[in-house]
Amino acid sequence: MPGIGTLAIVGGGALAAAGLIPIAIGFGTTGIVAGSIAAATQSSIGAVAAGSTFATMTSLGMTGVFSTLAGVGTTITSVGAAIAALI
Repeated sequence: MPGIGTLAIVGGGALAAAGLIPIAIGFGTTGIVAGSIAAATQSSIGAVAAGSTFATMTSLGMTGVFSTLAGVGTTITSVGAAIAALI
C-alpha cells in the first residue's frame, strides 16, 4: 500500500494537472489567450452560448480557479515529496 507521501504526490499532481491543462490550452485569467487552442476553438464555434462548456471554462479561467488549482496541487505535491523523503 502506498504511503501518505506517495498519495499526496499523486493527488497533488492530478490537482495541478486539472489547473495547468486548461491554462495551457488557453483559458487564462485575462480571457482567451490569442493564438491558443481555445482561441482557435472560439473562432470555429462563433458566438459562444451563455452557460455552455466553453463559456464556463472561460469563466473559470478568468476567475482564477485554474491558477488556484495549479498552485494548490503543486503545493500538495511538494509536501508529499517532503513526507516521502522523511519516511
